[in-house]
Amino acid sequence: MARQIKKIDYDAGNDIFFISDGEKVKASLDIGDFILDVSHKNLICGIEIMDASENLGVSKEVLGSIQNMKMSITYKTNHVYVLLVIAFKKEGKEVNIPIPLTIDLGHKEPKKEVLVYN
Repeated sequence: MARQIKKIDYDAGNDIFFISDGEKVKASLDIGDFILDVSHKNLICGIEIMDASENLGVSKEVLGSIQNMKMSITYKTNHVYVLLVIAFKKEGKEVNIPIPLTIDLGHKEPKKEVLVYN
């Protein structure tokens, strides 16, 4: 069963996009313009994207009108892969935004989870 994304926020003035499942954050990992929040269970519980319109390839106006989204996270023994799938109210299109990340969070077994917002 998918965990729920509890907060999506877009700060158009600073062009920062934020997603969170509401879990308490143990640590944040800076990877360029992407900041991953890691919970006490060593699972990704949030992501912050700086210069979001440029990094995601969509306008600031569109980023402020997200209808629903899914963040798929695949944990391997030596890396994590994150895929954002965002549906926008404007332009009636769905955009797949892959964000491949290679980080080690100490997972002993492969695992996949899905977080949704709608």
